[in-house]
Amino acid sequence: MLTPEQIEELKEQLSEQIQHLPQEQREAAQQQIEDMSPEALEAMLKQQKTSQKSVMRMIVDNEIPSHKLDENKFALAVLDIKPVSRGHILVIPKQKTILTSALPPQVLTLARKLAKHLVRKLKAKNTEIQTENKFGEQVINVIPVYEKPVTLNSPRYDASEKELSDLITLLKIKKRKTPQKKKQAIVATIQNSLIRLKRRIP
Repeated sequence: MLTPEQIEELKEQLSEQIQHLPQEQREAAQQQIEDMSPEALEAMLKQQKTSQKSVMRMIVDNEIPSHKLDENKFALAVLDIKPVSRGHILVIPKQKTILTSALPPQVLTLARKLAKHLVRKLKAKNTEIQTENKFGEQVINVIPVYEKPVTLNSPRYDASEKELSDLITLLKIKKRKTPQKKKQAIVATIQNSLIRLKRRIP
């Protein structure tokens, strides 16, 4: 069993991991940490000690192949290889997050953006956005809904390599590049502004 000092230290470590969150979300996460029982904290600690680097961390670190669709500074979106429905996406935080309440808002922003993208590209009726604990950390599932309602408990299937490759081609979000002429115009504007500023100096 953990000593009271170890419990306090572990809670402090968890508190440090949520400092980047907005105040309201940080307060909710802090309350969740405070409410954790010694047994829950010990179970979490054992899981961290016994488990090697999780599959999710290996995907984020490019150590195992995945079918990447999109990303931002806080999360990476990949196709689930055992989907509930065609186009099922996993949004993985780039920093391991144990508590649902500690998920950075930008992770959900990416999930919502992709949900709209799935409806548009795959002609889905709508999507389900659900958090899930996978390998001891939180991820967000974006599941397209076609005919019947689906949840994380719905039957899954093994997606073929062809299906995944076709979906990547169809869904991959292209990064917009600033045209060269526009870049040159921006640089020229900045340079002109600097010249004017210099001339004003007495």
